[in-house]
Amino acid sequence: MRNIKQLLLFSVFLLVSEINFGQALSPYAEVSIITCAPGNELYSTFGHSAIRIKDPVLSIDNVYNYGTFNFETPGFYVKFTRGKLDYMLSVSPYRYFVLSYMQEKRAIKEQVLNLSGSQKANIFHALKINALPENMYYRYDFLKDNCSTRVLKIINDALKDSLILPEKLSDGQKSYREMLMPYLDGKDWERFGINLALGRPVDEIVSVKDASFLPDYLKAIFDKTLIKTASGTKQFVKQENLIFQPVEEITRDSLTYTPRRVFWVFLIIILALTIFEIKYVKQFLILDKTIFFIFGFIGLNILFLWFFTDHSSVVSNQNIIWASPFYIIAAFLLKRHSKKYLKQFFLLYSVLILFTMISDLFFIPLFDKAVLPLELIILIRSSIIYLRK
Repeated sequence: MRNIKQLLLFSVFLLVSEINFGQALSPYAEVSIITCAPGNELYSTFGHSAIRIKDPVLSIDNVYNYGTFNFETPGFYVKFTRGKLDYMLSVSPYRYFVLSYMQEKRAIKEQVLNLSGSQKANIFHALKINALPENMYYRYDFLKDNCSTRVLKIINDALKDSLILPEKLSDGQKSYREMLMPYLDGKDWERFGINLALGRPVDEIVSVKDASFLPDYLKAIFDKTLIKTASGTKQFVKQENLIFQPVEEITRDSLTYTPRRVFWVFLIIILALTIFEIKYVKQFLILDKTIFFIFGFIGLNILFLWFFTDHSSVVSNQNIIWASPFYIIAAFLLKRHSKKYLKQFFLLYSVLILFTMISDLFFIPLFDKAVLPLELIILIRSSIIYLRK
């Protein structure tokens, strides 16, 4: 997904010429699905899908791409953060589309669809209508409405629900989170940040249709999809082409300073300071204020994403248990001799975190595993505050 402002001129030219002259595809036309491998940048981590319309007779070879947006949109970053950014369908020459992914050394595969002339025409017409200025924008949703799900929707709608999707893709059912995690191997900080932001909706079991939110899964769905015909059914994909395979695969260097390692080091430091504090009857008030202010600030961000954005995947975020926004208030109220109600507050959260740690370890996984040392830091310091005279 990228900003391709320079290609919008191509889109306008192509749309005007195609719509004004009412071109009909020739018998040699092909409709295919383009699947691009994941890239190194975070926005490209999960790959990309697009639709190709090729007609050698009419000299048409264009890619319809639902994964574009305009960086010059007023309030771009605010809208992006709040889930109010509109993505759009753009049209670009196939050669330019492919070249951009080749330069990033990302593999490109093509599935040529097994369609009749009228079915190809229906898809082509639907894409042209969808690419009109009044129709080209849509409200992006990471799980439910993105560049990949749009491909399935436009094709299924154009073919009047004649597709027969497979009942399952594998023996085991997966959640959204389980499907996402393999793409984040080697991207430990990104994985931690994503797990921190995502709520319980990503732990729902994914249906075959909903699995199309990931380009690789959309490709797998189409590989097993049938299409209805007058005489029965046939395979939806008639041919697969490897358009580009980089000589060197994209590799990710293993990180030394992963979240888990960094947080365990912090835990050891906090544990050492706590032992020193107990042994020499000291009181590290500034340490507690800093720790709980940071955790409370994290909680405020979780709260903001949950209640003040349109992202469907960040609601019901149980990370707010260990990163409570109330910690900020507690940090300002902390004194050398804290009030009884404040001690009861820390006792309550100690019990709550202890319960969630046990649940996370032995029953229902709630958090990213890198969170464990952070939970232990809160548990240790909360207990010290409660026991402090």
